[in-house]
Amino acid sequence: MQPLIPDTSAKVSDESFSSFHTSIRSGYEQFLIEQRGLLIPDAPAAENILRVDLHCHDHNSDVPDELWGRLLRLPETWLKTDDLVKRLQNNGCDLITITNHNNARSCWDLLDRGFDVLVGAEFTCHFPDSELSIHVLTYGFTPEQEVILNLLRRNIYHFAGYCREHALPTVLPHPLFFYAHGKQPDISLLEKFALLFERFEVLNGQRGYWQNALTQRWIDSLTPERIDYLAREHKLDPFEFCTDPYRKRMTGGSDDHNGIFAGRCGTLLQVDNLQQRLLETPASVLALEALLNGQMAPYGEVGEEEKLTATFLDYFSQVAINMKDPGLLRLMLHKGSMNDKLICLGISNVMQEIKRHKYTLTFLETFHQALSGKKPKLLVTLGVSKEFKPVLKMIKKIARTQRHEPDQFLTVLREVLPALFREISTVLLQRLKENLSNVESDLFNTLSIDELIRQFELPTHARTLFSSERSRSTDMVSLNLLKLMDSLTFPALAGVVLAGATLASRHVLYSNREFLNRLADTLDEHRHPERVLWLSDTLTDHNGVSSVLQSTLQEIQKADLPIDMLVCHPDLEAQPHLKVVRPLASFDMQQLGEQLIHIPDLLAIQRIFEEGGYDRIICSTELVMGLVAQYLKHAYSVPAYFFMHTDWIEFFSHSSQLDQHGMDRLRRLIRAFYRQFDGIFVLNSDHKAWLSGPDMGIEQNQVFLTRHWADDCFINPRFINPTHLPTATDARPPVILYAGRLSDEKGVMDLPSVWAQIQAACPNAEFWIAGSGPAREKLEQALPDAHFLGWIGHESLVSVYADSDLLLLPSRFDTFGCVVLEAMGCGVPVIAYKEKGPKDIIRHEVDGFLTENADEMAEAAIRYLASPSLQRQMKRAASERNRDYEPAQILQQMLRDLRMQTSPASRVQKSQDRSIPDIRLNTGTG
Repeated sequence: MQPLIPDTSAKVSDESFSSFHTSIRSGYEQFLIEQRGLLIPDAPAAENILRVDLHCHDHNSDVPDELWGRLLRLPETWLKTDDLVKRLQNNGCDLITITNHNNARSCWDLLDRGFDVLVGAEFTCHFPDSELSIHVLTYGFTPEQEVILNLLRRNIYHFAGYCREHALPTVLPHPLFFYAHGKQPDISLLEKFALLFERFEVLNGQRGYWQNALTQRWIDSLTPERIDYLAREHKLDPFEFCTDPYRKRMTGGSDDHNGIFAGRCGTLLQVDNLQQRLLETPASVLALEALLNGQMAPYGEVGEEEKLTATFLDYFSQVAINMKDPGLLRLMLHKGSMNDKLICLGISNVMQEIKRHKYTLTFLETFHQALSGKKPKLLVTLGVSKEFKPVLKMIKKIARTQRHEPDQFLTVLREVLPALFREISTVLLQRLKENLSNVESDLFNTLSIDELIRQFELPTHARTLFSSERSRSTDMVSLNLLKLMDSLTFPALAGVVLAGATLASRHVLYSNREFLNRLADTLDEHRHPERVLWLSDTLTDHNGVSSVLQSTLQEIQKADLPIDMLVCHPDLEAQPHLKVVRPLASFDMQQLGEQLIHIPDLLAIQRIFEEGGYDRIICSTELVMGLVAQYLKHAYSVPAYFFMHTDWIEFFSHSSQLDQHGMDRLRRLIRAFYRQFDGIFVLNSDHKAWLSGPDMGIEQNQVFLTRHWADDCFINPRFINPTHLPTATDARPPVILYAGRLSDEKGVMDLPSVWAQIQAACPNAEFWIAGSGPAREKLEQALPDAHFLGWIGHESLVSVYADSDLLLLPSRFDTFGCVVLEAMGCGVPVIAYKEKGPKDIIRHEVDGFLTENADEMAEAAIRYLASPSLQRQMKRAASERNRDYEPAQILQQMLRDLRMQTSPASRVQKSQDRSIPDIRLNTGTG
């Protein structure tokens, strides 16, 4: 069978990962090999080993710790006990334990039915006088002791002391992941863990390499000297909680809730003369003995991203199948923030809608069964439409692999899950394009951007979005999107579930990223690299933003900065510091500057982000990549910054007929978007003041002033006498130039008035216009004597500047004005309106003029052309202005604003800034 995607994606190779991930992966895998080797040095020793998954759950984990689960009345799993037992046995476990939250009901049930079970539970324990809570795996207790443990878990010190007193072995699972209820705990919390526990889960099947490796490295640092120091520091006697606090032991567990990966990782327990002793003693008793003696080692698979994605997909599928309405009144009266309640209300609406859509529900049921190794039913296979046959083929491959090749299951998931999302997204986008080309799409063609902004709304009644009934109202609230595009329902809902599962899995893996970074700094090992992924919807278009980004990319490449750009483009090839993903579809946005919008594969970008070792984001455009940036921010718990290239308020005030109400709505939409970012880069002081002012309300320390620069070709260029220019005589007349996009918001319709006055005073002057755009035709009619050069690339533009005497910039729209620096670099002074970016660059009457209107612009030009001495003075000053706009300095300041601190000295300062206590960790093996 041919692979669903190329072989290079089917397997994870070291080459696909950053050096950081490669190092972490190889180092941790070597650690697991060494641990196994210490426990099983030769073949006969393997006969004395019990394999047990010390951390797994079934349907009796029915009261989740997570707030959203309680709000929605969802258990953590619907997995039946017998199904879990079967999966554990199939995956080679010699002994069964089920560690449900705060209860051992499943263990008692199995014992009553004659199974030999290691009784266990995962208790949620709390620190007194603190909102912090942790999970503690506990084994070997009786029903009476279970009652006592549930009473004592309100105080972790009492709980741990009781377990020590009654020889109940405990394990701290996922030691770097705990419930802090919105607060970031101090690293010193780990010091208390070191005194309270002697066994730590160093291999958690639902956590990634980085977290597991950091856990292992931290445990290795807990030397006897370190333990004694911590005991004095915290005034705690570790012997009250541990039999031997100096002997730290490491375990493994799948942390499986759905039975998909149960038993695929766990703990090897060494029991001398195991086979002989099993004749007289139950395996559960021997396992308890091994846990107490510390004869153990972790084994199995690390929780890479696709494992958790599959787990969440399976969970979401079961939620859609089993979920009941949580009740609006109950949900609103439950404890929790209003934001949490509104999110849960939205989730409930989506899940209830999925239950109504039988095709989507069937897809989720089939996927859920495939993850357990069950092939799709015959009726399902026969009922699938032709375009979704590839989707069914992928699901069948998942089921077949789980059944017959479980060792290849993770590899197949890594291959199939992105391909599944890509296939469904492609169908969705293709259907969307087809629907927009139908007769009903005339509604969108006739609605201007102005009308869309004025009328666009979402209904308060969520069901209206999916209803087949159309409201009598004529505004956008009544625009029934899914009646207009009925065929989108299944791919849209299925895509939402796939993307939601992927988002949830990454968020769980990286929600404690800040804590992990602090620990890595403290350990001085396994630091995550500081690297930026810069997203943009444009790079090769004929516009100012694209030109600036190309120049920025060149400087990044030249200095080899820790920044990569990413764009979605059908033809562009990747290059150093430039990542390219191919579009799933493209849409022509005529009303937004004739922009062609490419829709990327979200999971392809996600894979690039993971494998590239990025830890922060910059986004330069508000459209598709703006949404992608927010997705990555929340998925990976990284800061995201926006680079404000375009003033959309100014754009629409000049290019639309929006009234004040419409402009206010636009401002609120932009404000809501910008507030989702951790910082905004702006190019002029006016925008910095506006964003931090009352209209936008962004914190002043989140707004960073930056600059552009002119490319090297515009700095002291070699002046040539080009043959393609309108004039090429030695005694040429003075040339007035406009360079830029020809559109209304650029103020180009002021040029006829300005030129008429200049021409009257200087009849021999020429007017050149370089650029293209929608206003060209009417501008040609208004300026019949001007020379229109069209769009000109940088190399040719240098020649145009070289043969010009003065640049006019009548725009009130530019956030910076790169043409100002370009012209000045070529010794050409600039006359611009006293607006935003240009007024921060031009020094009035030194290297140009700042004017208020067209008449003043014309007067300044006439004055300049009439004075040769003024021309010489200004040309010299203009050519020197670029010294204040050095790209290396600008980019270094941007890295500082991004809090990029890569040197050892800066990392020390970073730790001090975060008030991390010096816990003086030592190296070595405990």
